[in-house]
Amino acid sequence: MNTIKFYKTDESYGFFSNFSPHPVFIKNELWPTTEHYFQASKFEDNVIRNKIRNIKSPMEAANEGRNRNNKLRQNWEDIKDKIMYEGLYFKFLQHPKLRKELILTGDNILIEHTTNDNYWGDGGDGLGKNKLGILLMNLRKDIKNISPDPDLILPPWIPFPSIDQNDLFWRMGLGEDYLIEWSKYYLRLTDNIIYERNFPENKDWEGIYD
Repeated sequence: MNTIKFYKTDESYGFFSNFSPHPVFIKNELWPTTEHYFQASKFEDNVIRNKIRNIKSPMEAANEGRNRNNKLRQNWEDIKDKIMYEGLYFKFLQHPKLRKELILTGDNILIEHTTNDNYWGDGGDGLGKNKLGILLMNLRKDIKNISPDPDLILPPWIPFPSIDQNDLFWRMGLGEDYLIEWSKYYLRLTDNIIYERNFPENKDWEGIYD
């Protein structure tokens, strides 16, 4: 079994980094990166959360999230792994090309290789906990359980569960890009019946397969 190491966004497998420029839509809010979402989730104060969400770069968002003048939510240490997984889940489902790349890593061990972090990374010497790598491998398993097909594009109500088909979200940016990509994929299917059986419409998308 081989290992895949990642860290910087401009290097191989840089899309595994939370700094990669892939927006995510979570809990009715659009976040520039998963780093923005993760750092903002440290706080219950909506002023701080919105400040972080509107910061331009993920590095600046990370710095604000580590600002000790901001009051950290009391249960943060208990939920931070869950929050990180949630961000990764939506990132890789909302960006089909990333989902494909994750599946194509097979059973390789994923490692965030950096001396800057002993918790999310390997600490540079392999002694760190590599929690980010572990969560990515857990996500890979969960995604394969949905379907092992790397080329699959899920119907929009799965990666965007809180948005119905009439929302303006589908006419711009992330939403429009996803809907166009999914529509092209669905129209190319040779067996729509199996796809529709595996992914039945929900109440907000009735009639989409007609």
